[in-house]
Amino acid sequence: MGRTLPTFTMSIDQTLSDLSRFRRALRREDQIILDDLFADARIHSQAGSFLSPVDPFPVILLCMLLEERRERLLLEQRVRTLEDHGPGHSS
Repeated sequence: MGRTLPTFTMSIDQTLSDLSRFRRALRREDQIILDDLFADARIHSQAGSFLSPVDPFPVILLCMLLEERRERLLLEQRVRTLEDHGPGHSS
């Protein structure tokens, strides 16, 4: 017997499809950012599938937020490293 609920990845794709008019109204550079956010959400498809939420949008947003936080933390670490080893620093 087949699945009765769409997979989380299918829910992500459907949500992006539902937002197609919104996406088209964005500037090209913002369309790319939106696409990247949805790609980030797909990274967490396995975790999202454990919930099988009726409304997947909050979980999709949480997945996007996780990736945004991860990127920010990586950038902060790079800045600290550059500050620690940059010009004017006596080692």
